[in-house]
Amino acid sequence: MLVKDFPRDEKYDLADQMRRSARSIPSNISEGFGRFHFNDKLTFYERARASLGELRNHFKEALGNGYVDQATYDKFAKNMNEVGFLLSKMMRNIRTARDFREAERKSKRSSRRITSNPPKVD
Repeated sequence: MLVKDFPRDEKYDLADQMRRSARSIPSNISEGFGRFHFNDKLTFYERARASLGELRNHFKEALGNGYVDQATYDKFAKNMNEVGFLLSKMMRNIRTARDFREAERKSKRSSRRITSNPPKVD
């Protein structure tokens, strides 16, 4: 376990915050995946991305305080960057699908107005 080498007082502060933010990422992704509406999904994915940012910050703090070495930091930073990339890509795809669906609905509404109100012919 990564945090076992942290100083005793940090095991309950920084280590606890690292655990919480790390657990929050997949939890929010899972909860977002279970949502039906695009904006609901995005809300939870944004929370996951915020937790990832928090975890990155905690790792930088742990590196700066000498609780983790550079190799360990680099390994976890690479993983966090990959998760961030995939999460951003997923969010971009959801926004694209949402925008496409909204454009499709607007198009259908405008075509209904045209066909439902034909011009009067005298």
